[in-house]
Amino acid sequence: MWERAIVIGGGFAGKLAAKALSSYFQQVNILEADREYKDPVPRKRIPQGYQPHVLLKSGEEAIEKLFPQFTDELMKNGSIGSNFTRDLKWHHFGFWKDRFTGDLNMVQQSRPMLEWHLQKRVDRVSNITTRYETMVKQLIVNRKQNKVLGVLVKSFKTGMEEELYADLVVDASGFGSKSIDWLKTFGVEVKEEKVWIQLFYATRLYRLKKQERLDWTNLLISPSFPENPIGASIQTIEENRFSVTISGYANDHAPQTNEEFFAYAQSLPVSDFVNFLTQAEPISDIKIYKIPNQVRRRFDLARQIPEGFLVIGDAHCRFDPLFGQGISVAAMEALELQSCLHQTKRLDIGFTRRFHKNIAKQIATPWEMAITEAFRHPKIKGKNSFLLPFKHWYTKRLYQASAHDPFIYITLARVMNLIRTPLHLFHPKVVTSIVFGWQKKNV
Repeated sequence: MWERAIVIGGGFAGKLAAKALSSYFQQVNILEADREYKDPVPRKRIPQGYQPHVLLKSGEEAIEKLFPQFTDELMKNGSIGSNFTRDLKWHHFGFWKDRFTGDLNMVQQSRPMLEWHLQKRVDRVSNITTRYETMVKQLIVNRKQNKVLGVLVKSFKTGMEEELYADLVVDASGFGSKSIDWLKTFGVEVKEEKVWIQLFYATRLYRLKKQERLDWTNLLISPSFPENPIGASIQTIEENRFSVTISGYANDHAPQTNEEFFAYAQSLPVSDFVNFLTQAEPISDIKIYKIPNQVRRRFDLARQIPEGFLVIGDAHCRFDPLFGQGISVAAMEALELQSCLHQTKRLDIGFTRRFHKNIAKQIATPWEMAITEAFRHPKIKGKNSFLLPFKHWYTKRLYQASAHDPFIYITLARVMNLIRTPLHLFHPKVVTSIVFGWQKKNV
């Protein structure tokens, strides 16, 4: 075992990375800028904590490998179990998808509950410690050997600065990461790929006025550009609550009042969302979160990144949260970190570059899925491939065909959950249905 690893940031990516590191380092220190928290409530430094979060099947499986029986603990403490193709009522490109019991069983809950349970599991690992109210100011690097030595930190409690040394430093500090600026001081340039989506999320918690039984667990009305630019979702979470969200792209106005929230609901192509709101009562304020862009930072292409400095999670790539990919990709990256450490004997011979290249492959698929859909919006522009018109034609037909073809729907669901590659969308049965037509049904 190596002596010490430092993880910058105690969010999802940081906790998962710390667990992956704990089998290979005597000490793992998480440095978290926020205060310690004892209850499953939104954290001050996590403004998106009020918004709905999805744990894809790939993420659930990755977390389960790092923390066995994790999903069992969630279920015992109030998480909601659902079957993806049976319990999700989904309107997409003009059609409701037929519902049936498939093989994708999921767990769902609020973000604070998921993160709180993850923190409790981290606290049980004897060689992981979390140091709160601590900000990392700079990397410490041996320039001659181009090797990271540790970090310079500042305590919010005392105002004191100190140097902390380590064999490996993992930046999991989220989109606000300073890693690109830190690397610039050592002459390392990291390119960024950006798609300006100007997305807003407006979320409010509701309870049903009467304990009526709904015939769905989740309701999703996907934006279908250009016909329907507004997205809406209702997610059942713990304590008989519903996380109700309206989203819009390209700098649309976010609803801030009851009247605006309801007006957006009325603008949707189907009435189910409005029907729910009339049966429910709000139990929170409207919480708005805005994401100006999707950003992929190409650490895999950068040269001379100091050995022993790794970047994961949103610090590496921030996805469009509408697709629910961020937590799951972070979990998959943590597993990849564990695998890379298992296969290496030294941390100073191309280890950093190999790791970044490996997770770049994991990032590529969800990134491509998200930006392909974003470019359907007439106001969203960016660098794209000449294949984009074909992708838009094929996937639109795919989405519509999946509404009434169980094989296509379950194939799509597996790809969306990152447990199958997009190549499965070109299975002969899928291609045949799309190329030679599919039976339209009424909305």
